[in-house]
Amino acid sequence: MKSNNVIHQPAEHFKIGKRIKLRMQSTNCTRNEVARCCNVTERTVYNWCENKSIPELRHISSLAFTLQSHIPWLVTGSIEKYQWVDEFPVGFLDFLYVIKAIPIETRGDVLRSTFDMVMTLHGIISDKQSLINEGIVHSVDLGVSYNQVYKHEIQEHMTFSERLQLQKIERNLSNKDIAIACDVSLKTVYNWSTGKCFPNIELLVRLCEVLDADLSWLVSGTCDIPQWLNMPQVELKEILYQLNKLPVRVTSQVFRFTSSIVQELDDLVK
Repeated sequence: MKSNNVIHQPAEHFKIGKRIKLRMQSTNCTRNEVARCCNVTERTVYNWCENKSIPELRHISSLAFTLQSHIPWLVTGSIEKYQWVDEFPVGFLDFLYVIKAIPIETRGDVLRSTFDMVMTLHGIISDKQSLINEGIVHSVDLGVSYNQVYKHEIQEHMTFSERLQLQKIERNLSNKDIAIACDVSLKTVYNWSTGKCFPNIELLVRLCEVLDADLSWLVSGTCDIPQWLNMPQVELKEILYQLNKLPVRVTSQVFRFTSSIVQELDDLVK
């Protein structure tokens, strides 16, 4: 069973392979599981872990998702100002993986429906009608740190090169400006901008600086999970807090059950 601890420690002094190994240990994730989620071989994952090769940019989102990690931490080892520190209930990330195909506008509604269902059942069975009649009691410090304004709108439908082009226009940058900042050739920047190749992840920090872009957004099209869910951060924080108070078997079974329903309904629509 995977752990759900998403709190990271500074790890700038480690290479990315070591950070991958740390997250695999923390989540009890095997090389086979990482390989399947990233659509690579176990040998490739082994090479990443031993720093014999570096993951390509196209694998970073899947890698961070599988290892329950933050993209900036995985790439740089540094802690984000707004690092998400709440524990995810068992089965939660698998549930998110299933609802990826759902339109962005309704993902949060699916989670809300699941939450309402489990809390209603829990209230009825345990005779705690106050949870239903009076609403969920906010027992957690929601804090101002979860109310930051996103630098970018969600652009999940765009490719990496399209997001790069968007920021180039926004910042009025030329290929030459980017080439100088990243110490690469004009041809290299052209290839990034046209999708012919991706930048090495070691160049991502410099690229984000010159583009004034959030690293997670540039790689994945979203700044964090709440934005991906189209849900206020304080609301997700409260939902996680309440779900984590329930027995692990309850939440894991609910997420598994809901995931099956979503997949069945999605197949019917198709």
